[in-house]
Amino acid sequence: MIKKIIFSLVIFISIELVAQRPGGSGGGMLPEGIVKGVISDSHSGKPMEYANIVLFNVRDSSMVTGGVTASDGSFELEKIPFGRFYLEIYFIGFNRLTIGDIRVTPNNKLVNLGLIKLDPAMQSLETVEVTAEKQHIEFQIDKKVVNVSQDLMAQGGTAVNALENTPSVTVDVNGDVSLRGSSNFLVLVDGRPSVLQGSDALQQIPASNIDRIEIITNPSAKFDPDGSAGIINVILKQKKESGVNGIFNLSVGTKKKFNTDFLLNYRQGKFNFFAGAGYRDFNSGGRRKSIQEAYLNDTTRYLFSAGDRKMHRTGYNLRGGIEYFMTDKTYLSFNGEYGEFDFSHGFTSHQEEYTSPESLKRNLLTQNNSTRERAYYRLSLNSQHKFDEKGQQIEVMVNYSDNTNNSFEDQSESLTDENWQIIDPNPYKIKTLEPGEGTNWRFKVDYVNPLSEKAKLETGYQARIEQSKDDYDFMFWDMLINEWIENPLYSNKMEFDNDIHSIYGIYSDQTKKFGYQVGLRTEYNYRRIINLKSETPALIDRWDFFPTLHLSKTFDNNDQIQASYTRRINRPRGWSLDPFVMYIDAYNRRRGNPNLKPELTDSYELAFQKRKWGSLFSFEAYYRYTTDKITRIRTLESDGTFLYTFENVNNDYSLGTELMVNTSLWKWFELNVTGNLFHYRIKGDLEGNMVDNESINWNIRTNAMFKLPHDFRLQINTSYNGPSITAQGTMEGFFMSSIALRKELFDRKLSISASMQDILKTAKWENTSSGIGFYSKDIMKPNFRFLMFNLSYKINNYKRHRFNDQPEMQNTDMNVDDF
Repeated sequence: MIKKIIFSLVIFISIELVAQRPGGSGGGMLPEGIVKGVISDSHSGKPMEYANIVLFNVRDSSMVTGGVTASDGSFELEKIPFGRFYLEIYFIGFNRLTIGDIRVTPNNKLVNLGLIKLDPAMQSLETVEVTAEKQHIEFQIDKKVVNVSQDLMAQGGTAVNALENTPSVTVDVNGDVSLRGSSNFLVLVDGRPSVLQGSDALQQIPASNIDRIEIITNPSAKFDPDGSAGIINVILKQKKESGVNGIFNLSVGTKKKFNTDFLLNYRQGKFNFFAGAGYRDFNSGGRRKSIQEAYLNDTTRYLFSAGDRKMHRTGYNLRGGIEYFMTDKTYLSFNGEYGEFDFSHGFTSHQEEYTSPESLKRNLLTQNNSTRERAYYRLSLNSQHKFDEKGQQIEVMVNYSDNTNNSFEDQSESLTDENWQIIDPNPYKIKTLEPGEGTNWRFKVDYVNPLSEKAKLETGYQARIEQSKDDYDFMFWDMLINEWIENPLYSNKMEFDNDIHSIYGIYSDQTKKFGYQVGLRTEYNYRRIINLKSETPALIDRWDFFPTLHLSKTFDNNDQIQASYTRRINRPRGWSLDPFVMYIDAYNRRRGNPNLKPELTDSYELAFQKRKWGSLFSFEAYYRYTTDKITRIRTLESDGTFLYTFENVNNDYSLGTELMVNTSLWKWFELNVTGNLFHYRIKGDLEGNMVDNESINWNIRTNAMFKLPHDFRLQINTSYNGPSITAQGTMEGFFMSSIALRKELFDRKLSISASMQDILKTAKWENTSSGIGFYSKDIMKPNFRFLMFNLSYKINNYKRHRFNDQPEMQNTDMNVDDF
């Protein structure tokens, strides 16, 4: 890994030396010709200053020379030797352009490429062939953009797989996503609220349906402040060109994996219709071991458990909509989505229990099976109107979502001999039923008013009305009467109401080299929890203020530096607020805390980007300080059981840096190396004991892409997530590697690919936890290594377009079902 980074730096330094050498031609060729042109923005038509221009030799893809464009967008490369070349053009926020078949000869010493428009789509420059190709990761001024179609590993997977090789994001062996070490992030789909939450939402979106994913770690005041780590916005594919177009995807994998989906669009005149559907059936599992020690007065109880875990995800979704382009200034759309999914989990283990010094010993065969079923739908009405004054516009959104869920869990425990043969014909059995439902209304208005050519004022209002109802029924099997009997001690009903009203204002302006944005968002939150076992409801009635500041500076050499500050909030979810005791198993209970306060996070970032000779170097420093940290606490009760609950007992601090190098050493090879290094500290009072834990956490990943002959592509990924700490323990690091190969046919209409995950079978999850009276260690080894075969077919060369520069993201978030 270190060798690759050093190799990239050596190449970069050597390029600088070559560029400083007179002529820069290399190989003894006589410099004679000139290549020139003008670069402009294809949307605005304005010239693009400081765009990077690099000229390569066709024979061996070696770099000849390069430069940047002037203030009028023009460039002129001199002293070019006779021969055949291709030109690559780079600019932050735009797709890379490659211009081929450039010939400098004694009869054609001056090659004028004319006006070149930087645009994501394929274009033609007279007789010069121009192709545009998106990079896998793009850095824009306020976000990172993951172009999912460029990631071969994600094919046949979900949004979670697409994020596995993304800066700032880590994915553990269970498929749980973290953004800079935090699971408190906001998930949006096309800028609108997802019915599901966090990793659950990302697990249900097929990667083949995704155009790109935007990662915003310090959003402006326009966006909801929920999610202390930031926003993950998933942009789905959609096309608005005339006629019929679409895409069909099919994936089949070893170990019972299947996925298929399609999306069709029909554009006629001012109307665009689209519809899609998807189905997914995914099996996984692994081996789990655990060690638990409980210290009860003079007695220690030891519990060893080992067994196989199986997981099964299945589900389908339907989506569709209609868009009406009333005029070139007014746009109206209505869309909806319906889906159902099931997630089942089974764990069969051999459990050995004994005490010391009494040495009482028991062997148990335990079985735990759980299923979570959920059905949901979402309806959304959106409108945008652009006024005659350039930049002045208003957007209105009304969104409604509804979901129902049913969770089932059954456990059995049988006494066995030392050979694990059952000796008790009457096992101990329990089961739980958790039906629930939730609704979410959201109304939003955003207005933009330009005050001058560069300055503008943005304002908006949003209302969120959320309601949930949940039941929890606990039953045990009565062996005497052979019936299930409800236990009222662990059964409960609960209602949850949550209203949030928000207003915001943003002022921004910029000069030629400097830009700034100042914003403030104010939110009023009224929350009520009604527990049928409690006489009075738990209420929250509060105002919160969220200031934001963003600064940017562009230097003469096109380097950029950005600084930002935002305040974020992480509101406790319903299951962490429910005060009744929930039965987990014979040794574990859980209880929520209705008095939990939300976490508040102050987030600071400093980013520097340098693009040179076809390579992008990005450096980001960040600092996050969180107060009233919601901490999951485990305590040992007097009866020997463990109680899990939640408290605002800690503050935490994260200070880190993120580095990325994205380089194309040759036309056929692209290398992306990212690393994240941060210091994490958690400090507070835990049950009267001061907690002050800290650790150095780090991760590094590489993504190597090889463009092979005959439209083949090979991708190799590696990643390592270093160890980290929690409030009561540690988590070990783990390494992952994967490989994929893709072939495109029939003018790139048909794509066939194959991939293998966890090549070296190194994926492992291991953590320890300790506190007053206990110690535990868990190890989970998943069956991650599998083969996936994928097929994708585009109808009428399907690509995604947007309406008239419609904003990429709207100011929304999701939080439909807090339970």
